Amino acid sequence: MSLGARDPIVQVPGRPVRRVLLLTHRAPEATRGSIPSVLDILADHGVEVLVPQREIEKHPFLAGSASADGAELRAGGEDLILVLGGDGSILRALAREAGSGAPVLGVNYGRVGFLASIEQADLEHGLRRALAGDYEVLGLPSLRAEWGEGEITAVNDLALLRGGESRIADLSYSVDWERVATVRCDGVICSTPVGSTAYNLAAGGPTVSWRARCFVISFIAAHHLDTRPLIIAPEETLTVTNAAVVGDCDVLADGVRIGALHPGRSISVGLGGAEVHLAIFPEASFFRRYREKFGRP
Repeated sequence: MSLGARDPIVQVPGRPVRRVLLLTHRAPEATRGSIPSVLDILADHGVEVLVPQREIEKHPFLAGSASADGAELRAGGEDLILVLGGDGSILRALAREAGSGAPVLGVNYGRVGFLASIEQADLEHGLRRALAGDYEVLGLPSLRAEWGEGEITAVNDLALLRGGESRIADLSYSVDWERVATVRCDGVICSTPVGSTAYNLAAGGPTVSWRARCFVISFIAAHHLDTRPLIIAPEETLTVTNAAVVGDCDVLADGVRIGALHPGRSISVGLGGAEVHLAIFPEASFFRRYREKFGRP
């Protein structure tokens, strides 16, 4: 069974936004002072605001907005997911609406904001521009994994980490069922291009352009000097086996533990998850963001 991905998609909606799903930073104090201004701008443009119950619990003054619970968002540009938060908040929004086709637009209220298209200082101009439909939608691949417990999807990364009292993990991996190596390490990270600037980067893996169709595996604290990250093609399938005699490996999808890989068990990973959609301004390219967020002046 193929876990491969489709070709990249870039769309230009060119039509005004009619509905906005508003999501905010996990810490209410980070965005509380900005939300009234955002609501005023949305009202100026005649935009209907949808909010989930958890946002009302963080910000009770949003109780007058329409409920997002049960609402189905649509592709095409009339629906927009507006996230006031950091990269973690934006990634959670992408994962939540994977497959709907509704684009996610981020306003940076985090520390890095690599995925955000608008900075706080440019909030009004950037938001009005987006509401007028002056943005692009970049389709991004996500991971799909199959194992004995079922299927997993991840927008950012899927990680296998030594679990419990295990001092080290023994992980054997193959590509398209051809064995490559067995690595003693603390864990392995399988990352999409959009996730390559997160856990993968911290583990010494390469940064990957958003327009590339591939995924990356990088190792954490490998006990082999010749172990290096590996880039996997979109049509290829990676299979990782817990080769230890004893000791589970924790399985995490986008940072959330979803189970354990027992000794002798395998998990197969590919770029076969639902495509997610990030709203970007044409001039704010991946490489401009990379230079501004990680590079030198």
